[in-house]
This record gives sequence, C-alpha cells and structure tokens, in this order.
Amino acid sequence: MAVTLWNRIAAALEGEVSADTLEAYQRAGMGVYKQLDEAEARRLECKIEGQDPWSVAANTQAELLCTWNAFVLQTLGDQFLEADYRANPATRGFVPPVTAEQALAFYGEVESWLNRASQAHSNPGFRLTMPLPADLPRWVEVEPCPPAHLEATLEAARAARLHAEAALVVFQEDGLPAEHQPAAQKLRQLAAEAGAKLAYGERLWASNPPRTLHQQIEEHAHRAVERYYHLGQLLAAPILLDTYDPSRPNGGAALSGGGRRLARPGEPGFDPWCLTDPVSRPQWESDPSARNAIRTLWQNDPAPARTLGLQEEIDAALQRGDIEYATGPRGQRLGAFYCCPWAPIYVTRRAVTLGGRRLRASQQFTLDVSAEDMLRGGAFKREVMLGNFSPTDRVDYCDPTTGGHDD
Repeated sequence: MAVTLWNRIAAALEGEVSADTLEAYQRAGMGVYKQLDEAEARRLECKIEGQDPWSVAANTQAELLCTWNAFVLQTLGDQFLEADYRANPATRGFVPPVTAEQALAFYGEVESWLNRASQAHSNPGFRLTMPLPADLPRWVEVEPCPPAHLEATLEAARAARLHAEAALVVFQEDGLPAEHQPAAQKLRQLAAEAGAKLAYGERLWASNPPRTLHQQIEEHAHRAVERYYHLGQLLAAPILLDTYDPSRPNGGAALSGGGRRLARPGEPGFDPWCLTDPVSRPQWESDPSARNAIRTLWQNDPAPARTLGLQEEIDAALQRGDIEYATGPRGQRLGAFYCCPWAPIYVTRRAVTLGGRRLRASQQFTLDVSAEDMLRGGAFKREVMLGNFSPTDRVDYCDPTTGGHDD
C-alpha cells in the first residue's frame, strides 16, 4: 500500500519516523518462514530414519538452531511493524521511534543467523563457536509499554509456541534411549513454563486491562518469547541442556560471556547497594538519609529485574574491559554520580552497546536510576546517561517522598 500525503502529515504530527528500512528488512527476511518449514521437515526425516535428536549430524543441529533464531527474530520484527500499522493505520509507512528501534534490533540479527544456517547446510564440518543458547536483543525501554508492542510480543510468542510444540514431537520418550529421557522431560518442563507465561499474559490482555497492568503483561510476554527462543535452540541441539541454566538473565547478549547474575529483590543475597560506587559505598551506608533513599528506590521500582539487568550489562562490560572507571585530568577517579543510588562514573574504552544504546569510545556515562519523578506523575527512570562529569560536593537523595533535589 502506497504512503499517502495524509499518512505523512499524520506521522509528522505524531513524531513518527519512516518505516522504509523496516519494510526492506521485512521483505528481505520473508524467506525464513519457508526455510523453517524445510528445517522442520528435515528434523522429522531424521526421526523417521531412527535418529534421536542427540545423534543428528552436528551441522544439521547447527542449521536447525540458526534457522530457528532467524525465524523468531524475523517474526518479532514483522509483528512489531504490523501491530503498529493495525493500531494506527493513518500513519502506515511510519512508526514511533521506539518501535523502529526495537524492530531494527530484531531485524538486524536475522541475516547473520540465516548466513550461518546456509553455511551449516553446505558444510558437514561446520560448527557454531559463540556461547549458546543465544539471547534475544535487549528490549527497548519505554514506559508505559505501547499496546501495539504488547500485541506484537504476544503474537510472536504464539508463533514460537506453535513451532516449538511441533518440534517436541521428536522427543517422545518411547523413541528415545533411556539416558536421554530426563533431558526430554526437562525440555517439556521448559515448554510448559513458557506456555504458562504466555497464557497468563494472554488472559490479562484479553480482559481489556487498565494501563496499570501493562507492565505485568509486558513482563509475561517478554519471558514467554525469551523462553521459547531458548527452547527452540535446545530442541535443535539438546547437548546444550548439559550447561543450560534457565535462571540466568535473558534478552541481552552482553551476559553470554559469563557475566554474573545479580539477585533480585526478595531473592536470597539481594544487595540493595549493588548499583552504588563501591569506593564511596561505605559513606552512603552510614548515612541514614541515604539508607532511606535506597530503600525507597527499590520499593518504587516497577521492574527491578530491568534495573538489575542493566547493571549486569555494565558489570559484564567492565569485566570484559570495554569500559573502566572514569578519571580526571590528574588520573584521580571521578567517583560516584551525586544522585541516589550514587552509581560510578564510567568511560568507554571502545564502542559498546549498553541498555540498547550505542556508545562510542571515550564517552563518559553513569547509570541514572530514580523514582523522584513518580511523585509528579512521571515515570520511573533507569537509563545510561552520557555526560562530561567532574567532581562535586552536591548530594541528591532523589527521594520521591521528600519532593526536592539537593535534599
């Protein structure tokens, strides 16, 4: 359908951006759906020939895995684009910037997985060398979550569920050696978990819920599609089950290289000061106002897993050497940002993506987390904040119950 002048005017009034690039990616990746059907046919052929999933040729397992990943990513990109068009047909051909950013994150990885699948199909010696199962690209932060994003994520999860359940057929216990039956049971458990997350999110969404429930629906939809993304990879290459930890964070490849998981509120070992600069932390721990501010911060965080996931990304980048603590002209550490939770000031050593934001080399940044705007009806803030930082004596407890800066 051609973009009309009215589409352009309506999009300009709503601050939307052209979807030309997204539509090009959509067209380029359409072949993945046929490719997935062919891969599933090969999987069934292997079962008919008497091969259990563990004995399938390694390159065929790699092809199945890569095709699955390309399928899920393409489906997510397509659903985000089409859901926006359905929600706002007056701006067809244009999408909100946050929708463009999220869809591009999905589309941007499709070609590399299709390329690997093609290599695996052509070369019996092909092997995948990256950490697996791979995670989805990080979800772009937006509060409240647009209804079209919820609809798109739920629809993508449904498509993933359909194909994952079909793949589970080859793991029927009557056709598996006894030593593989516990693994098959674990796969069915993972499928049940993903299905339960999806079903609960669907039921909430079907009730025409108020916006206050959108956050919960989003969390269930995200977890469902993330679990199905992993499940499809495990079904393709079940040897991955030997080292798979379903409790590790999802949705961010930065942790695939061994980053540590931070305990969530309510879990054993949760550290409310984990966002704070480690050098100045004792100072804040001894300050009653700071202790109250930290407690209030976590009480008001509507999605602490997101906040901690962002900190995990930063920790992993620090561990890899992509970033380091920022220093001043004389080599002294700049220390902590002056606002609660008093996060360190970092500087990038090389280009790196954190929280969905691409940072160039030599950029200073900190983690800005605050509930202060919520008192005025605003959103909870969690973001990578760039700046040119310098030492200061200012202190801001950012406590929404006090209602002021420089408390």
